[in-house]
Amino acid sequence: MNKILIIIKREYIEAVKRKTFIIMTILGPILMSLLILTPVLLDKFGKDKTIISVLDESKLFTDLDSPNDKSIRYVYTKNSLDELKKDLINKEIDVLLYIPQNMTALGGMVYTTSSLGSGVMSNILASMKRNLSNIILLHEFNISQDSLDVYINSQTNKIMLGQTFIDKNGEESHKNSTLKEIQVIIGFILGILIYIFIFMYCSMVLRNVLEEKTNRIVEIIVSSVKPIQLMIGKIIGVALIGFTQLMIWVLSLIIILGIVKFSFPNVFTPETNKIAVAQENMPESYYHYIPSDNKTVDANINNIVENDFITSLMSINFTQIIFFFLFFFVCGYFLYASLYAAIGGAVDNETDTQQFMLPLTLPLLLTFVAAQYIAENPDGAVAFWFSIIPFTSPIAMLIRIPFGIEAVQTWEIILSCSLMVIGCIASVWFASKIYRTGILLYGKKITYKELWKWIRYKNW
Repeated sequence: MNKILIIIKREYIEAVKRKTFIIMTILGPILMSLLILTPVLLDKFGKDKTIISVLDESKLFTDLDSPNDKSIRYVYTKNSLDELKKDLINKEIDVLLYIPQNMTALGGMVYTTSSLGSGVMSNILASMKRNLSNIILLHEFNISQDSLDVYINSQTNKIMLGQTFIDKNGEESHKNSTLKEIQVIIGFILGILIYIFIFMYCSMVLRNVLEEKTNRIVEIIVSSVKPIQLMIGKIIGVALIGFTQLMIWVLSLIIILGIVKFSFPNVFTPETNKIAVAQENMPESYYHYIPSDNKTVDANINNIVENDFITSLMSINFTQIIFFFLFFFVCGYFLYASLYAAIGGAVDNETDTQQFMLPLTLPLLLTFVAAQYIAENPDGAVAFWFSIIPFTSPIAMLIRIPFGIEAVQTWEIILSCSLMVIGCIASVWFASKIYRTGILLYGKKITYKELWKWIRYKNW
């Protein structure tokens, strides 16, 4: 045991002192922060401003706008079509929307000197349809578009679809669609984290083993310790390195995001628009749907949605999720790390590792492919079998666990955890037999047949 502790200490200290570890520990939170912030920043500032000059001879589309996309702005002009075409060629205007006086089925024509994205064309078409529908509603039914939007929103936001789960004892528990969405998101995040961490730190184990074998340092080490002690010491040492790096990343990421959010609050504030209720233009039959004490959309609907989100979030057992995340991370890491160490001990260079890496990466990749189906059917047969096979259960089971007892029965969790532990022990045992034989073997091309022969050796 003392020898294993010495190996763990040596592995940990050597890795922590490396420049690559220090650089990645510093860059990791920065890169993850950029990964989180980039979509937000692109949505806020990444779109090019597009000014669309509108020549409307039909006088129908007098109020084109883009409320949902602030990067597009409509500017009306009274210049002739020929003059506007010249301005377009001279790059004085970006886009020209021409609507003729006798509008045909085509509606209008968009002139531009370069190709437009589908988003701009869709925005123009949607704006024209919205403007025309507003005119029809106002002239035919004396209803403004704003009033109609308020009425529709006040009714559709009241619709909430719930789900009642009945267990074997006839006990009922209620769920809603918001909870389902939260559970899916949490499951996917846990699956992605497990996938990244397992491969990142298992690859570190492989590189460390291969480096010592290539430098012939291992020949000196195994004269004092058994190969299995060396392998286990390396695996645990890298695991401690991973936990150290992970904790630093998490704390640094929280600090960085907190500083950014505090420094630039507008970046994280969603744009909301109040819709005025023009009750005087609304038929009397609509009045009972709109709050009588205010002419703006009542905030109670938004409060209901927010409260529903908070209630759903609070109903999730995060203590259980954290416990099983740590369990499957540790077990999944040991299962794969031992096999990666065996590969590193069997080959002489990184090129030879490729033929053995593919069978190890396939199970988790296959689980990733099936992740969406597992999230949609967490109590299905595919989800069950993926969650009890040790090579796939770290991802599959973590996707299912946020759904609670409705999707994962207690006996399934016990079975999955038991098989996971058995798989780890079996993996370490098989890997140690390969590692023991291959760690001192040089200059021989290793095949699967050769590895099977090493596993069957009885002498230790």
